[in-house]
Amino acid sequence: MENKEDQETFKQIINDSKKKLSTLKIVSNFFNHPDLISIQIRTNVIHNLFENNKNLDIHKLDLFHIQYTNSLIELFQKLKKSKEQKYLLISDEIYINDDFIAKLNTEMSHVPFVDESREHSRTVAEKIEVLYKLFAEGGNTHFDWSAVTQFVNKRSNEFYRELTEQQYVKLTNHTGKQTYQNTYVTFEKKLLGKLNIQKFKIKFLCGLRYETDEVEVYEFINSNDKFIFITDKKIFYLIDDSHVLGIDLSKNESQKEEVIDKLVNKNLQLKDQLSTVKTSMPKDVENVLESYLEKISDVEFLDDLQNVDEQTNILKAMLNINIK
Repeated sequence: MENKEDQETFKQIINDSKKKLSTLKIVSNFFNHPDLISIQIRTNVIHNLFENNKNLDIHKLDLFHIQYTNSLIELFQKLKKSKEQKYLLISDEIYINDDFIAKLNTEMSHVPFVDESREHSRTVAEKIEVLYKLFAEGGNTHFDWSAVTQFVNKRSNEFYRELTEQQYVKLTNHTGKQTYQNTYVTFEKKLLGKLNIQKFKIKFLCGLRYETDEVEVYEFINSNDKFIFITDKKIFYLIDDSHVLGIDLSKNESQKEEVIDKLVNKNLQLKDQLSTVKTSMPKDVENVLESYLEKISDVEFLDDLQNVDEQTNILKAMLNINIK
């Protein structure tokens, strides 16, 4: 019959072993890696073998944990800490992006820009017709730009496309052209004549900007002729293809929408990364796991436990892995 000291030793080693199994289960559940799960199962099998067979030397179980389990737990606890930091950083970035997306969505107008720009075209056409009558009939009738500038001030920052300095100069430099001028506007004569002939039927193509200066591009509805409106200077000029070479005249898109799209796509990538950050392993860790599992799955494994020298290579490999 076992003496009391042997019973206490058995109980102590079994309890310590259970604690190690619990810790191993935590790291195994965290990483959800097939080899680590297999190692956890094999370690439980070894533990149960000793717990249910008191005729076995219980010190071999203790030696097994000293030579193998302790090092494995130490390695994966370090790796777990590193992974948790990366996981937290990615999660924080996703949260910040989501918050910014919600803020931008709140800031964006519920009225579609295309509807607003269509109404803006009508307003500008009406104002040009009034200006034509001022030049044709003379007089000192008061003219108000506020209906035009309201749209520009509201939408230019979000929608108008950025120009380079060279593009802006090429687009707006029309020295030598014959113009009409009054207190309110400078208008190229040829353009104003075309507008009258075409009954002021125009459409807004796009808004452009260079630093704080905005330029709007318009097109005649019944032809491909284009003209610009330099909003701050209140100047209208005809333009041709040479003026807009290399300039995107497509419909304006909300810069906020573009930012939202980029953030949404970024979050999709981050969520993909988040799903693998815990399960992905450095190659050297993969190699250690494979070697470890192979070793403890060997049917002769328990008989070799007391030969410490044969186990040191795996042990050193685990302890020397650099966790980034």
